[in-house]
Amino acid sequence: MNIKNAIIGTIVTIVIGGTAYTVSQSDIIKNFADDTGLTQEQAEQYIKNIPEEQLAPWDEIGSEVIEEGQEMIETANEIDCVNYEYEWESSTMSCPEAKAQINKFGKTEVLLGQSYIKLSLDSASMNDVKETIRLIDELNSYLQFEVVRVSLNQSEIDEIRNLNSYNKAILKTVLESN
Repeated sequence: MNIKNAIIGTIVTIVIGGTAYTVSQSDIIKNFADDTGLTQEQAEQYIKNIPEEQLAPWDEIGSEVIEEGQEMIETANEIDCVNYEYEWESSTMSCPEAKAQINKFGKTEVLLGQSYIKLSLDSASMNDVKETIRLIDELNSYLQFEVVRVSLNQSEIDEIRNLNSYNKAILKTVLESN
């Protein structure tokens, strides 16, 4: 999931804020491996297997993430903890707690989506890159929420984390090259 990246050998061009950055694909792989705990070989294989249709401009990625976040917020707003008891409620996760977790996750997705969109603007700066990385880390930490663990299976959680970490690896590589 990245924008306008043209691979020439092991060189990748990333466009942020109207500026093209040329970075090493091996640095992206290293940063991805560091963030995910995968080996270099596993990280390289994962990146090579990302379908072309998932490689999109920052503004497209942002729009998708905002839409997902808005859906989460709507879901949280539809939960009625007063009149209903849900099957996912437990001694470790009350309805109000689950609702708060869903809402927090959704709001962070919206902020991350807005941050991705900002990267596609000519005015984007390295501070915008840092903020996007911070939001990716925040969202990835929320994947540990109990409501997420009961809603998604582990492979789905891992895939979301890996896609987020891939974008983070690209952005971190751009920061390091600057």
